[in-house]
Amino acid sequence: MGKQQQPSELLGTIEEALVQHRAFGDSAYILSQLEVSFKRRLNKISTHMPVAAQLLDAFERADSYTRYRVNGNTVIRCAVQHAHTQLETNTHNGLPIPECEKVFREMIRHFQVGNSGTPLENGSTSLHRLGPESYHGWVWSEEYPDDQFGRSFRFILDQEYGDPLCTPTGDEIGMLVKWEQLLRDLLPSLARSALSHAHLIGCFPDVGFWRGKVSSSQFRMGGTIFLNRQMLLNPWCVAEHLLHESLHQKLYDFRHGHSLLDPDYSGADSPKVCSLWNAQELNKANHWDTHRAFAAFHVYVQLSLLAMVAEQRAGALEPAYGPLRGMIDSRKALERAHYLGEKLKELCWDELGLAGKRLLDWLISVLDFLDPSPPPKGAYIHLLLDLYQREANKVDSVLKQSKSVLSTLPRELMPVVKEEVESTRRVLSAINAHGELERLNAALAPFADEELGARFSEVRRVIARTLMDASPDGYRLTSIAAGPEDPDKLVKQMVESGSERLYLIQAGVPAAVAAAKRRAKDLRFVMSCRDEVGRLLAVLAAAVPSGGRVLEIGTGVGVGTAWISAGMGERTDIEFVSIEADRRLSSAARSWSWPGYVQIVTADALEVLETLGTFDLIFADASPVKYGHIESILQALRPRAILIVDDLAGPRISERQQAEKDALRRSLLHHSELQAVELEWASGLILATKFARCGRELVHTARTPPAFV
Repeated sequence: MGKQQQPSELLGTIEEALVQHRAFGDSAYILSQLEVSFKRRLNKISTHMPVAAQLLDAFERADSYTRYRVNGNTVIRCAVQHAHTQLETNTHNGLPIPECEKVFREMIRHFQVGNSGTPLENGSTSLHRLGPESYHGWVWSEEYPDDQFGRSFRFILDQEYGDPLCTPTGDEIGMLVKWEQLLRDLLPSLARSALSHAHLIGCFPDVGFWRGKVSSSQFRMGGTIFLNRQMLLNPWCVAEHLLHESLHQKLYDFRHGHSLLDPDYSGADSPKVCSLWNAQELNKANHWDTHRAFAAFHVYVQLSLLAMVAEQRAGALEPAYGPLRGMIDSRKALERAHYLGEKLKELCWDELGLAGKRLLDWLISVLDFLDPSPPPKGAYIHLLLDLYQREANKVDSVLKQSKSVLSTLPRELMPVVKEEVESTRRVLSAINAHGELERLNAALAPFADEELGARFSEVRRVIARTLMDASPDGYRLTSIAAGPEDPDKLVKQMVESGSERLYLIQAGVPAAVAAAKRRAKDLRFVMSCRDEVGRLLAVLAAAVPSGGRVLEIGTGVGVGTAWISAGMGERTDIEFVSIEADRRLSSAARSWSWPGYVQIVTADALEVLETLGTFDLIFADASPVKYGHIESILQALRPRAILIVDDLAGPRISERQQAEKDALRRSLLHHSELQAVELEWASGLILATKFARCGRELVHTARTPPAFV
């Protein structure tokens, strides 16, 4: 398991192979095929949308650089893809059709005045470049105006991620530019090839959806990559993640023009590859479909090369860029690449298209040149113990940073670490590793039981070292098993159980909420209620009277459902109905083991609302219902019952949506049967209570007119 030291000449040859292969590495060829795909989509939608034909004509007459930038621009690509999907399937998807048309017209105007590039990169507002070369992209700024391109980009970002980006300072942009030079110093050809697919770089704060992420990109936002603002202080880490996310975009561009996946591929039904070095949390978040596993494999093969070159050249580069730290270890990258390649062959071969199969075989051959001494086939405990120790390091950091948690966190950790110690003893007994068992007991003897939580990280390091010492090759224990129990599986159970318990401790939310959030991430569903709203829902649900009934309109994947059920606890005297029109979302929500009083209904709320009776608490969270049919909801509200409506603040894409929100405010705040208040808090709420009736008269207290409408 030592570091792989390949000759620098061989590494240089491998780099050139990765950028020159006609189909799999040559960016000029990949981008030319992407352009063919782009024009094909425009041509298809032009039969329904004449402005698309005008854009196609202008695009074909533009110079090659402008076509390259238009083809890679996230807003234009999304407008074309979203319009194509909506027209083909007659469903709502992403940017509304009128907004897609506005994007097209804005681009046509840009062409007509003789500008190159696109309005986002070359318009009235200047964005900073990542570098001076023609392939260098731009760095997003939140100061970019709310014009058609800025508004559309923010809308797409909100749909896919749910939280905004930030504006890097001048110093931060300077660092980003300088650290990109480090990437080019390490791998000049591969850096140029990969970065030519990253047209926009966004920096995000370590809060909200972004918390804990280092970098990100995705197929549905082609051309844009995202980096954590905090990472900009580390040049080696920036170099790695610039390459990492740009390589993802390169593969996504390849997919648009080639049969990476089988024509009948469905991510939902795809075999799953478990990335054992990642936490599964509560919803098997580390179980990747074929496309995601392939994307990770594609990156890890090339990150292996980056890490090997960095380790060889660190001495020469550290005077300019500081100590080599934060970059993935080459051995770790190689091991993950071997594992993913093996699993793709074993589990996902039939899910790949012809180009995908050939690309997989080619990358495996590249990997064989990089690492002629791979781990044994089927070995995996080294990957599990990587996760095990990284989690320990995170806990150690939390314990050191926050004295306020020292009185509670160690107590929560103590049962976790005690169980792991016993599991390790069981593993060592299963393989008759008596010497390692004695050394484990001796190492833990100085720790009193009540100290184990506070010494969590130390204990985990002792356990990991002991297990690796017991392995004859550093990769597995099964080969020396003497009893009926598979020791590798026992290690897997221990690591996954401990990881899940840590996740719940660190999440600070009920298990059902954590699981629902995980489902939301898996499905890229960004419309779940925020934690502040969820905690309010839990409080209101706890106050529901005996025999009471609760209604949620818009289950989503069950985040709000989970908060409401958390407030109800283990009561058996209440009923909770949640309605979701999207079968995919309701099916995901049903995967959790809800209390018996929870009923998730897959239906159009307007079609079933009259049949459900009345309720003591209603959470109206489905836009089509709350904005267009609020009176139907009020009919289901009992006297003295509470209604909560959220999402009245936040980004908007059209004047129509703002008008809908304003109309809803007026309807609720001035309704004759409601006592209502607007809370400019969280996602923007209105909380209302229905007046009780005494005989035929309404009984209510005096109301203070709202200060504004």
